[in-house]
Amino acid sequence: MLYNIVSYIARDPIRKIFATVFAFGLWIYVAIGNNYSYNKEIKVVYTNLADTLIVVDSVPSIRVTFSGRGGALFSIWAAPPKAQCDLREKEIGRFEIPTRDLKIPVGYGPLRIDFEKTAITVSIDQKITETIAVSVPIKGTLKEGYAISDIVVLDTIDLIGPRQILGQINELMTESLNVRNRSISFEKDLKLELPSPMLGTKKRSVKVRTTIKESIRKTLIDVPLILIYAPGQNARSEKYALDTLIVEGAPQRIEELSSTDIEVRIKLTKLEAGEYLLPAEIDPPEYVIPVKSVPQKFRVTVY
Repeated sequence: MLYNIVSYIARDPIRKIFATVFAFGLWIYVAIGNNYSYNKEIKVVYTNLADTLIVVDSVPSIRVTFSGRGGALFSIWAAPPKAQCDLREKEIGRFEIPTRDLKIPVGYGPLRIDFEKTAITVSIDQKITETIAVSVPIKGTLKEGYAISDIVVLDTIDLIGPRQILGQINELMTESLNVRNRSISFEKDLKLELPSPMLGTKKRSVKVRTTIKESIRKTLIDVPLILIYAPGQNARSEKYALDTLIVEGAPQRIEELSSTDIEVRIKLTKLEAGEYLLPAEIDPPEYVIPVKSVPQKFRVTVY
């Protein structure tokens, strides 16, 4: 059978190829002349918004049904258009825009266009620029006997975005700064971590200078204890201070450190009435490390 098929194709192959191409072209010609419907999710783009404004909430895409001749629908399939939403006359606020106002440029037509939804919602806010502080998280441990004296961000960062979002941001974070086994001051570029895709900045990284010094220790006495409890709770402790607290850090941070610069607290808000033996949380200034405290736990009564 295979021999018969090969023999049939081998006889006058040019005429058979031409006939096949002609038949396919005839089918295409008939197909593009018929009417069809084509359902497609297309992207929505927002245009002509004033430079002082920014879109903070919008519909990224919308489902549309295109109806028309096959040739026109083929061009839609090959190069999907985008729905254009004109925001030329919009100000700050939330708006419902009828889908009949969206413009979809179609290169080959005519086509009937039916939207799945009758309207889309867009929220607009004022676009502002603010200079923002930058915080640098640390990972790793310095070489023994050394401490961080200071970390300085050498670049100024102007953040651009909606007023309602920028008003809630006090600082930006960078990627973590690795200080593992370091004993010498150094500079490094760190990437910024933007908390929202609607925020932008011209600089995506900052140069950070880390100053490292040989560490020293200091013993503090009578560091006050703070009991944190909820309304309606009462509490008492056998002691209201750490007898001693040994801390370590760079000389400039340790030499003038006093007991009042460190907060020692115990949080009781979730505890029922009763007697507890609890460790205290020690919150020293930046880059100062608690080494040892006496006592390590406090006997506290909640009532």
